[in-house]
Amino acid sequence: MDSSMKYHLFASSYGKGVRQTFLSHLCRQLNQNGITMFIDQDMEIGEPIIPYLIERIRESRISIVVLSKKYASSKWCLDELVEILKCKGEMRQIVMPIFYGVDPSDVRKQIGDFGKFFEKTCAGITKEESQRWSQALTDVGSLAGEDSRNWDNESKMIEKIVRDVSNILNATIWKKSRYSTGISFLIAINLLLEITSAVADQLSSTRKPYFARISLVISVLSLILSILDFIYKVRAHKARFRCKWPMPWFYYPSRGYNRIFGSSADAILFFCVVGQLGVSTVNFSFIDRGRDGPIKVSVWPLVFAVGMVVSKFMEKPTISKES
Repeated sequence: MDSSMKYHLFASSYGKGVRQTFLSHLCRQLNQNGITMFIDQDMEIGEPIIPYLIERIRESRISIVVLSKKYASSKWCLDELVEILKCKGEMRQIVMPIFYGVDPSDVRKQIGDFGKFFEKTCAGITKEESQRWSQALTDVGSLAGEDSRNWDNESKMIEKIVRDVSNILNATIWKKSRYSTGISFLIAINLLLEITSAVADQLSSTRKPYFARISLVISVLSLILSILDFIYKVRAHKARFRCKWPMPWFYYPSRGYNRIFGSSADAILFFCVVGQLGVSTVNFSFIDRGRDGPIKVSVWPLVFAVGMVVSKFMEKPTISKES
């Protein structure tokens, strides 16, 4: 998620009943997965209501619209919906409708009990504004979303929603992360350091011991850069360390921390950096004792370069789950 975004989700809903049951349970499940959600009751005292809500909607990556039977009885909610769909069109924000005890076709066509509440809300307002709300309801009713009537167990539906949200955020996080713009630069820097270290190793000898020192220092620097890069990605993905089978390691928050963190490119990078550090350490230890190092040609830079190319071909394309 972009660092300018304070929340992962914005929730638009109407009625204390919905908030105290469905939304509260959903919010708890999302928090357990490291996902933050803004709802109206999160507003700070003294903030202007409409501008504040518009700001919160625009700061969120995903908007969840809980469409209950009385949703259209609130002008506030309808204005939120218009802004949410505006962000979907202009900012490619993802919109996830939840049809909570209401038929999607009733929302889309503004009929049934849902339509009756909408008619009452439109009484006394301009035709232009009622048409704007009507179009927003038609649009959101046409989007794919969960229908609570299809679920016997609401907790199972909530688990499904949390999984979907987690997968969307994991699939799009690098598109909105500043890291994505610097990853190629970091790889290039590490490759240059690997090559420089290998060349220094080749030039090192008992007559030129300083090359061995240069090689070792560069290898250590490359390792430090790799560790800093890894720490940044762990924090960006909100991954957490778990002592679990088959390997104690960092895991993504989605799917209950069952998806292991990292990629083939990360593994290749770290493996090559450690390998070159090993070569530099061996050569330095020999030259420091007055003997030429046993390793004159290091293949780690070549392995690094080939590995990066192979990992790119093996990498699955990122799928944006925009509705």
